[in-house]
Amino acid sequence: LKVTDRDTIDPGKVICFYTGWTYGKDEIGNGSEQWNREHVWSKSHGGFGDNPPEGTDLHQLRPADASVNSAKSNRDFDWGIYQYIDGSGVTQCYKDIDIWEPRDEVKGDVARIIFYMATRYEGDNGEVDLEIVDSVNTAPNNEPFYGKLSTLLAWNISDPVDEFERKRNDTVYYHYQHNRNPFIDHPEYVGLIWGEGIIAEPSNHVANFEIAYKTSTSIRLTWNPNDGSIPAQRYLLLINKTGNFTPPVDGTVYPDDVDVTDGSGAVNIPHSQQNYTWNNLKPATSYYFTIFPYNNTGENADYKTDGTVPEIYDTTDIDSLSSNIIISEVADPKDKYKARYVELTNIGNADVDFTSGNWYLCRQANGGATSWGDIKLTGVLRADSVMVVAYNAEVFNNEYGFSPDLTSGYISGNGNDGYFLYSNGNHSVGVLVDSYGVVDQDGSGKDWEYKDSRAYRIYSVSGADSIWNAAQWIIKPANVSDMTPKWHHKVISWNGSVSGDIFDKLNWNQSLSVVSKFKPDASCKLVFYNKGIQPVITGDVKFAVIVLKDSARLTVSTGSSLTILK
Repeated sequence: LKVTDRDTIDPGKVICFYTGWTYGKDEIGNGSEQWNREHVWSKSHGGFGDNPPEGTDLHQLRPADASVNSAKSNRDFDWGIYQYIDGSGVTQCYKDIDIWEPRDEVKGDVARIIFYMATRYEGDNGEVDLEIVDSVNTAPNNEPFYGKLSTLLAWNISDPVDEFERKRNDTVYYHYQHNRNPFIDHPEYVGLIWGEGIIAEPSNHVANFEIAYKTSTSIRLTWNPNDGSIPAQRYLLLINKTGNFTPPVDGTVYPDDVDVTDGSGAVNIPHSQQNYTWNNLKPATSYYFTIFPYNNTGENADYKTDGTVPEIYDTTDIDSLSSNIIISEVADPKDKYKARYVELTNIGNADVDFTSGNWYLCRQANGGATSWGDIKLTGVLRADSVMVVAYNAEVFNNEYGFSPDLTSGYISGNGNDGYFLYSNGNHSVGVLVDSYGVVDQDGSGKDWEYKDSRAYRIYSVSGADSIWNAAQWIIKPANVSDMTPKWHHKVISWNGSVSGDIFDKLNWNQSLSVVSKFKPDASCKLVFYNKGIQPVITGDVKFAVIVLKDSARLTVSTGSSLTILK
């Protein structure tokens, strides 16, 4: 399992099957944040225990968080009722007395494992004859049954085979058991053996379709599944600015469209999710919402459009304080990776309380859907002030001469990992306020890659932006000595006491008589006074805001250039 289920981002870890959490590959046991071996076809369903071949078949053995494994127990697979909250955190699994529902990303994996076990073990050579039935509570006396067939058929369709599943199948075949799970190679075989698994139209519309909260740029919706005799596999959630919705047509696929700049959008939501936040909306603008339950996919998609379809609307707030908090610097020094940090700046004129606003700085590694690290921000960020979140407090203090405001091992971005600022919750439930990079995108080769570099926001940026904008940033190769922690959005003035070199920090004051801590760059506002030696630009220079006072002059030497960034 250390090999077959190792983390694709960090090979020193394994991925826990039911939750997607990753633990060190040697963190094996029954304690908190440890993993152990899970039999997806529970041992008691046939009473084979850990005995070969049923109990040691690698196709059905997966690593799982120890306490989540215990909670799953020997339950059959079906749609759950209550979300399972583990001691290590909230999971995307649901359960009931005899039911376990795994997260959406592995529903199909579970189904194909169960199909494999029922096909592989037919009672020959002293083995147990395993069978799938369309019920739950299938093995009160160690019967060799597993359910629920109709649900597993639906999961096989809703969660198709992915690359991780294919590679794992290859690893088991080439390096260990030398046999394959045929339903990974040919998922269509499922329909040939057990039927197509087409589910009828959902019985009910959702209940309590409501606005949970809103900001100037986002609206969060919540609802209850309201399952009837035929639950919905998914929901199609629609938004527009007119309130006129065309009902979806059966057999039609409606791709996710979360960009609402054209006035409308759509998103497909799994049954287990009961909320969604629309982001990047316009302030003080009315938006309308509706939701349709449906089953199956592709040409078999069956939407419930009759009855009373829920519709609601609301208007976004005017601009809020959220727009004043920006990610102002991302540091990945070439000469010391432990000196990494991310800087946040309040460019507004009002204090912001991170704690009451439930703010998070979140890193997404390599654009991976399960590779988020959420850092809860605390304290108050005063107007026109800066805070630093560092990777390692001791190294940061040694290199920069002061302590960071916060420390987290998630500040481990190595050039292709995005950083995102959320209010009202973490990356799963919060409102995206500001972005460095693009969500779900690996930054390698993109215009926001910052490997061995310093990336900083230019002074003229007037507010947060949830959509990456390369024009707001300067990214240059850098060592520790090039970094400027707690320096953003400064106003410095020319004193000309040393020379005409504009990049000598001794020629600048950051207050009436205090010499500037760092040399000027585009993150500062530069005020030139007619003092001392006259400033001269040599080379190609980029600044954002320049002010000339008292007949001050700024000379650009022959062959040089000055670019003012908007």
